[in-house]
Amino acid sequence: MTTSGMAALLVGSYTDPGSGAGVSLFPMDDGGLPDPVATRTSAGVRNPSFLADAGDVLYAVEEVSDGQLVALDPTTLAILWRVPTGGADPCHVVAEHDRVFVANYSSGTAVILSPDGADPVLLANPGSGPVPGRQDDSHAHQATVTPWGTLLVSDLGADRVDEYAIDTARLLDSARLPPGTGPRHVALQGDFLLVAGELDSNLHVLRRETGPAGEGTWHWLHRVPLASAGSLPSHVELSGSRLYASVRGADTIVTLDVSGLAAGEPPRRLGSVPCGGAWPRHFAVAQGRILVANERSHTVSILALDADGVPGPEPVHRLSVGSPTCVVLRPEPPLP
Repeated sequence: MTTSGMAALLVGSYTDPGSGAGVSLFPMDDGGLPDPVATRTSAGVRNPSFLADAGDVLYAVEEVSDGQLVALDPTTLAILWRVPTGGADPCHVVAEHDRVFVANYSSGTAVILSPDGADPVLLANPGSGPVPGRQDDSHAHQATVTPWGTLLVSDLGADRVDEYAIDTARLLDSARLPPGTGPRHVALQGDFLLVAGELDSNLHVLRRETGPAGEGTWHWLHRVPLASAGSLPSHVELSGSRLYASVRGADTIVTLDVSGLAAGEPPRRLGSVPCGGAWPRHFAVAQGRILVANERSHTVSILALDADGVPGPEPVHRLSVGSPTCVVLRPEPPLP
């Protein structure tokens, strides 16, 4: 049993172009740090840009023109099966509520699948935005399941986060962002939606208002800069009252206090520190640490959080991994 309660670190990495092995498994040592050498690597998984741990299955999306969802054994990383995602260049996957949800970036669609990959339901709401070359068409970047049982799909190309009914695949509403935002990843805190704008380098805050019949409508509230213009925010993640954001280009991790949202206060910036590498594409927060996948420096860096939840300026550990895109911490099984 490790002090962190985590059994392994799973890392997805680009294979072509890229120097990664696909999916790698690094056991955690007694101090809660990953071993320096992977004990397992996948064979034949192409460009797994995102992973989702569903317990007895590890899902990976292959970010290629003929997008595929791959199911792996989470212990051996052997491929169990592979099915099409119904679109090109899938870049996000999540497994919840007996469904698997995938975002297809280049085709601008999302898909809902059964846990075995069967019965796909395609979601599409075409649109565009004002930024040439990035917003000529829809680009679905993340699928997020809400606590009230709907699905949010971030559309970087159309400056929207679309909300769908999972069971009927019906479009319920759209959270609309200012033109040129380029919504990438989101986080939810109660009725508040926190959106990383990849194209405008801002964090946007929206609130959901619920009508008498239970229907929801999104309203834009605040904009908070994450970095200078031209930087490219990627992932956001909540841990208690702290929101963390990774910013490529600037190569930083930004920390914000979001405890005042319900009182009408915008997120308050607490600090920004180097990510410990280059091009932080994704990260995970657990046990007082942030593990950052730095794609272009070929490292996973680990930053320790202080008592206020702010990461320190220097990594406490670095792991060499070719072209990492996503990190997932796998918990240890419960004691019998």
